[in-house]
Amino acid sequence: MIHILVGDDTKSKNDYIKGLTRERESSFLNGADLDKGLILSYGTNTSLFGGLKALIMENALKEDTIVLDATEWNLLKESETLFIFKEDKLLAVDQKKYKKYGEIKTFESKKKAEKEKFNVFQITDAYANRDKVTAWTLYRKGIEAGVEPEAIAGILFWKIKTMILSSARSFGKDELKHNSSSIVSIYHKAHRGEVDLTIGLEQFILNSLSSK
Repeated sequence: MIHILVGDDTKSKNDYIKGLTRERESSFLNGADLDKGLILSYGTNTSLFGGLKALIMENALKEDTIVLDATEWNLLKESETLFIFKEDKLLAVDQKKYKKYGEIKTFESKKKAEKEKFNVFQITDAYANRDKVTAWTLYRKGIEAGVEPEAIAGILFWKIKTMILSSARSFGKDELKHNSSSIVSIYHKAHRGEVDLTIGLEQFILNSLSSK
């Protein structure tokens, strides 16, 4: 039997594993302990005490750390031993490949899920419309969802450069050039440790949209 658990929500994964391995003799493999021959041996060996076994492996499939052919996967699938692969990440193409051998479940933290759902371009749209309240509210929402301030700074910079070329009505060209330079300055100061990028960007949004 095979279970592949993917995602960064470690607590939920561990709670799920506790349910799967209840009344089983569990063993753990990670890092240098991961060995193909040892893993396969669990597919044929029986417990010394006659009970059911479980083998829990940490990131064994990551970057082809352990490579199994179809015959070997089927050996694990048909074994009475429960094989649990804990993976931080697993590409969709790999999930599709492994799905025929066992159950795949995803465990993502709430913060990561919110980050993936958040559309950073909403901030630039509000900024282009000179809507200070909406731009600031969306900026705070993005930061709280886990979006990196560097990503927001880069997209804002790109948007302002685009507005310069298109002669945006809500901003003067000189004003946009000044704002573009301000973002670059904030970014470099942050990387020199002179300012906090999250705070610096927030102040930039509020100040640059305060007057026309």
